[in-house]
Amino acid sequence: MFAFLGEEDLLVEEAIAQVVDAHLPPEERTLGLDRLYADEVGIDEILVRADTLPFFGGERVVVVRNVDRLPAASQDRLAAYLEAGPPPTVLVLTATALDRRRRLYAVLRRVAEVREFGRMDTKGLVRELTRRAQGLGKRLAPEAAQALVGRAGPSLRALVHELGKLAAYVGDRAEIGLEDVLEAATSGAEVSVFRLVDAIAEGDTPQALRWLNSLLTTEHPVGLVALIASHFRALLVTQALGCRASPERVRAALGNRAWQYRHYLAQLDRMGDADLPAAFEALREADLALKTTTLPPRVVLERLVVRLGRLTSWPSGSPA
Repeated sequence: MFAFLGEEDLLVEEAIAQVVDAHLPPEERTLGLDRLYADEVGIDEILVRADTLPFFGGERVVVVRNVDRLPAASQDRLAAYLEAGPPPTVLVLTATALDRRRRLYAVLRRVAEVREFGRMDTKGLVRELTRRAQGLGKRLAPEAAQALVGRAGPSLRALVHELGKLAAYVGDRAEIGLEDVLEAATSGAEVSVFRLVDAIAEGDTPQALRWLNSLLTTEHPVGLVALIASHFRALLVTQALGCRASPERVRAALGNRAWQYRHYLAQLDRMGDADLPAAFEALREADLALKTTTLPPRVVLERLVVRLGRLTSWPSGSPA
């Protein structure tokens, strides 16, 4: 019996596939493999399927996803069933966030092979992408791996998809480099924010508003303000570093954004003597307005973009 817990759904799916491959040949999966969603079928159906013997000998595999979405009483019934002895099937349970204080978690730790797939941080994602690139016969340069995480975001599934595209893009070349990522990887929200701030820095408010409109189709307004604020913090750090900082200092100060150091310098150069502290005040007020006023979020953000443009497009934040 197996329990795969955590938010990295790609790793969970791969672990399930390994179990199925180990216990059922492809020709036996039509009758020998059950795939259930706990929140759709309920505990009675789960227990019936788990307790059903194989039709023609051999093994049956029953995969039950989302057991953490079962009501508490149903989770307790499942725990009692598992404590009574191993089921006659190969039972695989998955959960995103199973309450560790409940009986079911304690029982699974005793009777099942439990694997936990928590959300990876940036370092973990870089390591995982580097490993998978080797499996594709490629070397992923460290700065390329960091750039890819910055571009495609924290979803391992999306990152692996982009890695496959990059491996095809470089063809026979053994290494995937930074320029390959910049040229071929799909841009995520962080890159769109970079372009939005670029337009602000250049005084191109209409273009900045177009980038804002694009971002609002995928990003929550409060989260979008946080993304813009994060970008301005990186600019402030870059401003403090200056244009001659050593690679070691840049990495220590900017972390996984270090690969964008030169781009940040160029952006700051276009901003001239920008009033970055005032920009942070504008961002703080926009965040507060989104949480406390009845103004439409789009209006709040459009006003923010216009205000940032006035602060960053002229020397000392003063309009010409």
